[in-house]
Amino acid sequence: MELLDLSAIFLCKGGWGVLNRSCYPSSAAYRTATSRLRKQGLIVWRGKEAATPQLKLTTTGQELMPAYFNPEKYWNRSWNKIWYLFIYDVPEVDRAYRDVLRKFLKRKHLGCLQQSVWITPQDIRPDFDDLTKTAGVGAFAYLFESRTVLGLPNRQVVTDAWNFDRLEQNQAHYCSVMETNLEQLKKGVYTPDEITTLLRMSLDAYHAVMAEDPLLPDSLLPRDYLGKRVHALNKQVFAEIDQKLISFV
Repeated sequence: MELLDLSAIFLCKGGWGVLNRSCYPSSAAYRTATSRLRKQGLIVWRGKEAATPQLKLTTTGQELMPAYFNPEKYWNRSWNKIWYLFIYDVPEVDRAYRDVLRKFLKRKHLGCLQQSVWITPQDIRPDFDDLTKTAGVGAFAYLFESRTVLGLPNRQVVTDAWNFDRLEQNQAHYCSVMETNLEQLKKGVYTPDEITTLLRMSLDAYHAVMAEDPLLPDSLLPRDYLGKRVHALNKQVFAEIDQKLISFV
């Protein structure tokens, strides 16, 4: 879905065959993939009846995209100054349950203050309610609301709960590499296969540096936070890639 969304302009102009050679083993595989996504309500295809054929994500499909593809939604949201602390104590005999629970908390971008104490500025009461009803988490966990955490400044809570040092290092490396790639894209001449390879590599790189980003509200972000620069570079790189792809049509 990410590849389809980011390449929408190119696909809509009839150039899907260029991507098809690198992304799909055959035209039948392409049709099968798009048909499956259409049946799931994730993409929509406006065909011959439309003035300009379009392959695009539905609202449902957009909601299933990773949060870091629309990070402004999270950076710009207001914060009610309430921390949500998820505290659990799962017995060693239920280690498998504990491991799955920890993966869920990471996927929701909670920060780990201690091994079994996780925190987030996002209201996760609906998630906790779902976990209680479907997975019995209420037998092992509690969810607290708090306006302070041991009287610590909010920014210190952030740096204690999330590994922003590692995040900054990874995002700084991404920025350095993508700035170079962007300059080369603007100046260089590439084959369709080279461009589609760069498209996939750029998607993978963006995912690698943003998947662990908690996407906190602006008021909580460290002063040296690089996520916004990463996102801006990602958009610039893909805009340039789209222009290169369109030139092949």
